[in-house]
Amino acid sequence: MPDTETGREPDFQLVSAMFFKKYKDYILGRYRDASDGYRFHELLRSNGFARDLYNSSRRLCTIYDNGDWHSKVLETLDLELIYANVDKMPKKKEEEYTDNLVKELLRYFKRDFFKWCDKPDCDNCGPGSSKNQESAGVVGPNADESKYDCGVVELYKCKNCGTITRFPRYNDPIKLLETRKGRCGEWANLFTLILKSFGLGTRYVWNREDHVWNEYYSPYLERWVHLDSCEQSFDQPYIYAINWNKSMSYCIAYSSDTVIDVSKRYILKNQLPRDQISEDDLQFFCSYVTKQLRSSMSDDELYKLACRDNLEQLEWFPKGTGDNLSQTKTEGVGRQSGSADWKQQRGEHGK
Repeated sequence: MPDTETGREPDFQLVSAMFFKKYKDYILGRYRDASDGYRFHELLRSNGFARDLYNSSRRLCTIYDNGDWHSKVLETLDLELIYANVDKMPKKKEEEYTDNLVKELLRYFKRDFFKWCDKPDCDNCGPGSSKNQESAGVVGPNADESKYDCGVVELYKCKNCGTITRFPRYNDPIKLLETRKGRCGEWANLFTLILKSFGLGTRYVWNREDHVWNEYYSPYLERWVHLDSCEQSFDQPYIYAINWNKSMSYCIAYSSDTVIDVSKRYILKNQLPRDQISEDDLQFFCSYVTKQLRSSMSDDELYKLACRDNLEQLEWFPKGTGDNLSQTKTEGVGRQSGSADWKQQRGEHGK
């Protein structure tokens, strides 16, 4: 339709460019606005859950960006085997190579490198003696264990010889390269560093009901993909609620440039009460910390990540009857890692 004043057809490209600029300026303005600092500090003062999330972010958003650690990881892993296996994997497009690399890292980590540890072997009886161990409580770390960010040490007593064996729960991922054993905390911790060492977009996902896992940004799929190194699981966000029949309340993802509530991706049923913080305050908290993490980025980097964030949140809208619930035929099979008794105690044994 001609313009009523000029009689000329509107320049749609010009109009489109104008609206694009206004939208981009709006997005960037939100990141550059520092007026919400008072609300954030009041939230931390008044809400313990927000303080816990913030303390976690100060570690999980920064600790894995360590070039020396990346070099150590690459020196330790069997890169020749890993890349040989990736080269054998079929792919439809060259861009799928990175997804295949991640799938091989999951396989290698679980099958060849790291070991699940419900109970440690007895220091005296040696390999295969873990079945004879019984819990003898927990203690604080000794001086040597404290060097490796160890919060607690589990004690086990051998029913055969009476020896007390210590199982330090290390949080230092480089120490885990040496010990190569643990439960889900150790698995997700070290696997986060491994993914980062390969230059991959990586998140550490924390669940309030005592499980942790990862996400990786797939350039091929153009979205965040669920990973669980304990289960050798790739792109199966339904396994916790559906396969394990796990009840959950909060799932928070941490990366070097984002803190985000990803609960809608994983809590497909068995929703527990979300009563630790208001939904509005949680959204504000994640947005504010994310803004802090991105404060030194260029305008183009900020806008690109903001668009990616928006696309991610669109994924969580229902797409039709059944949606994510119909993605698996293994409903109720339960968790694969850990002993039967341990899984039963945690409510992760399926149905």
